Amino acid sequence: MAVIERTERRPSPLRRREFRLYFIGNITSNIGSWLSNVALAVYMHHLTDSSFWVGVSVFGLFVPVIAFALPAGVLADRMDRVQLLRRAQLWMASLATLLTVLVAIDAANRWVVAAVSLGLGLGIAIAIPAMQALIPLLVPPEELHDAIQLNALTFNGARVVGPLAATAMLVTLGPAWAFGLNAVSYFALVAALSMIRKPPFPRAADRPPGPIREGIAYAWRHLRTRWMLLSIVAIGIALDPITTLSPALAQDLGIGRDGAGWIVAAWGGGAVLMILVAGRLIRAISEHGLGWVGLIALAAGVAGLGVAPTVWLAIPAAVLAGMGYITATMAFTTTIQADVPESLRGRVSALWTLAFLGPRAVAGVVDGALGDLLGPHTTTVIFSSVALVAAVLLRRVIAPKGEPVPPPA
Repeated sequence: MAVIERTERRPSPLRRREFRLYFIGNITSNIGSWLSNVALAVYMHHLTDSSFWVGVSVFGLFVPVIAFALPAGVLADRMDRVQLLRRAQLWMASLATLLTVLVAIDAANRWVVAAVSLGLGLGIAIAIPAMQALIPLLVPPEELHDAIQLNALTFNGARVVGPLAATAMLVTLGPAWAFGLNAVSYFALVAALSMIRKPPFPRAADRPPGPIREGIAYAWRHLRTRWMLLSIVAIGIALDPITTLSPALAQDLGIGRDGAGWIVAAWGGGAVLMILVAGRLIRAISEHGLGWVGLIALAAGVAGLGVAPTVWLAIPAAVLAGMGYITATMAFTTTIQADVPESLRGRVSALWTLAFLGPRAVAGVVDGALGDLLGPHTTTVIFSSVALVAAVLLRRVIAPKGEPVPPPA
């Protein structure tokens, strides 16, 4: 007699009201952000005909992370995270509205775009640590992995919908509409956060929040966290050509620089595909410390994008890059969140933000300058090697699963 095994399906964190509100608001806001990111790159390329100036706008978005992410992590440990995130969203909505008006009346130039990017970057620096530290308060510990995976889905689903919407909007209604919709999208998350009065699963800290140096000391002394954060740095650098060089790559591939959204959307699509189809595989990779496999796939995908002679080969390569990116990022982020003590969560989340976004401030400018000098294809291949080197190093030095967590210095 055949034995039929039934696999019990875990309930989704989306059944919880507060997490569901956050999820809906966040995915709406992220779609607007990626619509704006692609429109911003294309608009700057139209203004200047230079990948370097696209890199300058990327620099503006991410350099505030270097200066403010760590202080923002302290705020996330000391303040109401819901209120902090809501204020950051309101700040970014105001700037997006200003850019919309300036573009609509033809008063924007390269300096205006760079300045607005800088202001948006400040909002990002404050928002991301609060967002990362808020998620564990919206679900019980046993649902944290699934909640992080769904949170990743909001970002990567937005990387599909937003760039495709940007591509359509740029060739029909124009960039002002793209920036205006981004401004509206920020208010969706503001509304959702306004309905979350109190996180349902508060976690008691083992000590009062201390200075920034405690989070830095913890991340450095905890070998697994240290190398995963360094690998997050490599992911951010290796991915940069997909945004900074996408207008130039699209132009070389014969779809025009307005077609940059197709490349970015393919990358996001690969990440979404991996989450929806291979979520259990990502969990297994996370649990067994195999995030370096994702780094290898990321390197192969970005390199493939660089050498692709046609758009029909470039799109699958970008999809592979997205699959590798989300596998590695999910594996590293879940492990870091599971390891970190509650009293340090905001500051370690700030280090994650700094690791992922901070290097892109420099990488965007370098990437753009090299793209103008060597060409976008060669530069893309060069940047892909960073992920491959990180995979080799992580494979050699990562700590065993049972590594003890040392107390902060």
